[in-house]
Amino acid sequence: MNILSIDLIRETILHSIKKLKQNDGDLFGMPIEEAPTTDPRKLHEVCINHKLAEYLAAEILPLIDNSQKMFVDIEFNREGGNFKQLEIDGKIDTVRPDIVIHNRKSNGDKFNLLVVECKKSGASNDELQKDVKKIKALIGDSRYEYHFGLQVIYGSPTVNGKIFYQENGFIKEESIVV
Repeated sequence: MNILSIDLIRETILHSIKKLKQNDGDLFGMPIEEAPTTDPRKLHEVCINHKLAEYLAAEILPLIDNSQKMFVDIEFNREGGNFKQLEIDGKIDTVRPDIVIHNRKSNGDKFNLLVVECKKSGASNDELQKDVKKIKALIGDSRYEYHFGLQVIYGSPTVNGKIFYQENGFIKEESIVV
């Protein structure tokens, strides 16, 4: 399976976010649903994540060697039949990434390309740092080995975030603003 370069991943991510802003940017300003409610004016973050996943699929999947079927999934909490579990800050935590691009296989057959964690602007620093730790753990953990990570903070007029990748044994990060 060919691994895309950081330059190509960056370009496709930025293009996907630009499309999201252009076509669905009105979703960013809607209040997020923090608890189950019947208030129809609140928008759950998953709605925006779904749209971003569609744009990422359109941009990235055509670039990947199609010898294996690849998928863009939201809220995917499995590694094979097992729940995704990570050690973060010394505690084992079951995780469910917002968006993943992968082949849905496990063990030696797996190929995990990109893991994405998203928040709307106004999220607390603690929530944002928790997402960064999760992304880095999913990149660094030999059970998952994601090649790239992305943190997205939906806002208007800008969408901010970070792209993560391994280089020379270290996880590097780059800030993005769209």
